[in-house]
Amino acid sequence: MSFEIELKAHVYNRDEVISILNSLDDCKYEGHREKSDTYYKFPLSSNKSKDGKNHISARIRKERFTLADVDNTQYLFTYKKKERIVDSNGTEIEVNDENEMAFSQSPDALEVFFKDLGGTVSLKKEKSVEGWIAKIDGEYAHIELCTVPPLGDFLEIEIIKDENDAQTVDRCKKIEEKIFTLCKIPLNQIESRYYKDLLKAFS
Repeated sequence: MSFEIELKAHVYNRDEVISILNSLDDCKYEGHREKSDTYYKFPLSSNKSKDGKNHISARIRKERFTLADVDNTQYLFTYKKKERIVDSNGTEIEVNDENEMAFSQSPDALEVFFKDLGGTVSLKKEKSVEGWIAKIDGEYAHIELCTVPPLGDFLEIEIIKDENDAQTVDRCKKIEEKIFTLCKIPLNQIESRYYKDLLKAFS
């Protein structure tokens, strides 16, 4: 089992962030991705989920990846168990237990299956992403500069660990905050809300 320890922040200086990331030692550009997400909501017949909701969610993503002469498209099915941890400074850190599988064919059959299970489409989201991987203080951080219409630009930083104890989460949070600082992004621009919650204002 692996856990995604993630922070994201609003970006108002996109070109500057790209320039800084490309100039950092031990930071490698990993290409461009276009991500089209469809989220499904499945009702729970009796018991509520761990977070008290009466449904669970899953996602189907169409992802096109381009880098130099590489251009390919794949689909991903993702089921996440999400958790927010609040540190002593009041910062909310997203810690996800992610279960994911990739496939190359159209997800039509899976979509029909979801509907027969009672699933309904709860959200559609587009992301245009530039990606990097950086080694900072001994940890590998996955960095994505995302444009999410109509919300704007965000810098997402994710470190994947086998543990999610308080010490591990705190160490990863400090590394992620360090990257924001290197990119000249004030820490008060960190956004703790999920994209789906931010998008509700535009639905």
